[in-house]
Amino acid sequence: MDMTGSSLRPWGGVRLHQFTLGAICVVGYVLGWRSPVWAALALSVGAIASFRLAVVAQLWRLIRRGSAASPATWFHHGVHRFEETARVALLGAGLAFLESRHQTVGWLLILSASAIAILAGTTGFSFMTIAYAALRATLGGPRKGKDEDLPQGNARCAICRSLGAAPYPRCMWCNLQSIRSCCGLQTSFLLVLLLVIAFLLMATLAPVVTKILVVLSIVGVVALALATTRQTDELVGTLDSLAQAHRRAEQRCEFLQGLASCHSAEEAADLTAGFLESTLGTRRVSVMLADDENVLRIAASRGIPKEIAEQVAVPVGARLCGEVFATGQPVLLHDIQTERPQDALGLEGAGAVICCPMVTAQMIVTGRTIGVINVTDAPGGEFSDADVTELKSVAEAAAIGLAGQIDHRDLEQSNYASMVSLAVAMEAKDPYTNGHSSRVHHWATGVGRAMGLDGRRLRILDYAGRLHDIGKLAIPDAILNAKRELTLQEWAAIHQHPQRGVEMIEHLRFLKDAQPAIRHHHEHLDGSGYPDGLSGDEIPLEARIIAVVDAYDAMMSARAYRPAMPHQAAAAELRMYAGTQFDPQVVETFLHLLGEEVTSAVGEETRAYDE
Repeated sequence: MDMTGSSLRPWGGVRLHQFTLGAICVVGYVLGWRSPVWAALALSVGAIASFRLAVVAQLWRLIRRGSAASPATWFHHGVHRFEETARVALLGAGLAFLESRHQTVGWLLILSASAIAILAGTTGFSFMTIAYAALRATLGGPRKGKDEDLPQGNARCAICRSLGAAPYPRCMWCNLQSIRSCCGLQTSFLLVLLLVIAFLLMATLAPVVTKILVVLSIVGVVALALATTRQTDELVGTLDSLAQAHRRAEQRCEFLQGLASCHSAEEAADLTAGFLESTLGTRRVSVMLADDENVLRIAASRGIPKEIAEQVAVPVGARLCGEVFATGQPVLLHDIQTERPQDALGLEGAGAVICCPMVTAQMIVTGRTIGVINVTDAPGGEFSDADVTELKSVAEAAAIGLAGQIDHRDLEQSNYASMVSLAVAMEAKDPYTNGHSSRVHHWATGVGRAMGLDGRRLRILDYAGRLHDIGKLAIPDAILNAKRELTLQEWAAIHQHPQRGVEMIEHLRFLKDAQPAIRHHHEHLDGSGYPDGLSGDEIPLEARIIAVVDAYDAMMSARAYRPAMPHQAAAAELRMYAGTQFDPQVVETFLHLLGEEVTSAVGEETRAYDE
């Protein structure tokens, strides 16, 4: 929300009006004329009428368009209408006393209105706003309501609390610890001091001397008020800068904590892109990582369509980002369209560009660069040195976080490859099961995609499909390769392989989510399976998928004690046991994926096979 537009500090035209009104009254006092005071009174009445017309215009807008100004604008008009009304009252009362020949009281009231107007016009602070706040606090207490459009100002300030809003723009970011530092209150105290001085001078000195001293007092108080306002502005500006630096430090801490808690390089890259978008305010951000083939690809982006980001592939050393990756030095272009038009492809309308490598001093020594960060279109059209420094700092932090994620991913892939190699080696010893895990993996992930599973669950099928029988490494070869029917004790040993498989991979954290699918891929829908006798939805969907494709591949593979089943017979067998052993939805999805349409005619082929 643009809170500056909701402030009550007068804009240029109103301040000029206030200063002019006050100056006219002072001229009338010095010359002893009442006509300037009447002119000032007419100006104030006209200002009140303009506020009324503004309200009428807003009501007309509400009737015609169904919308009106924000509540802050209504509040704004209300306070300034109060100021003008009070000023009219003071000027009217002063003129009335002059007509009744009470010169001292009359001119004192007129000078009060004049001093209020001059101080409001020169400093932007109005004694009337302070009085308005005090009146509201006395009569009605702090403002209540659900209006969220009004800025709350400084919670320590009695003025802001009673108004329920920040009276002036500086109040919106005011962090002053004491209300005594409030510039509006200081200006009000100076006004009271001026009026006391004027009263004492009128009561004790000759009229000519009084007029001279009163004018000098007004000039002196206004100068002092301007100096106080400027000093307060500088103080508030310094406090605002410190508050912004504190907010940036907090955001940086949150970013670093987020990097430390990321579970993948892609997640860390996305966090980095989002942080830079909010910090630098740029229109486009892309984080590119190098793959095993030394090609830079976009891992995360902001402001770039997904279909375009997925197609970007830049060899190391080519184009701007490839050169920055190779040299390890950031590059700032003020206008990429003119400086390097060959690199502006896909950056239509882009101007200033920063390309920064994700690298640390230690990585430079070892010759390792993680990737590059590209930011384009600075909010002001140009990137500052501070923006470049900020980007280099973020890129270095991202390099550390991403390096850890990439190393962790490589370690996981190495462990996974080792486990797959063991499973393949185990299958290679038996010609009947050779390639079984690869086929189960392929079909299981295909079924998962067809059933609309997300990336995490597809990854579970990927891991579990290849490692579902890894527990058979703990089963003696004499049992696994027996060319006869197994005994009950041998079947009991076979039934232990899902549990043994989970035990073998439980120390690998990245396979934790795949453990239930591996453990329960021999459970039956009716609860007659093993090892835990689960039934129905108690069995994880991933385990139900693997159960179907595992059984299909087993039926399609020859054994020492039986030949391979025909394709249609295996499909019919799956349908026959759908609802008792297998999940019917998984069966139909799998068979549809294979393109098989089984009819009742295959029953004859199945009976022939059984015979």
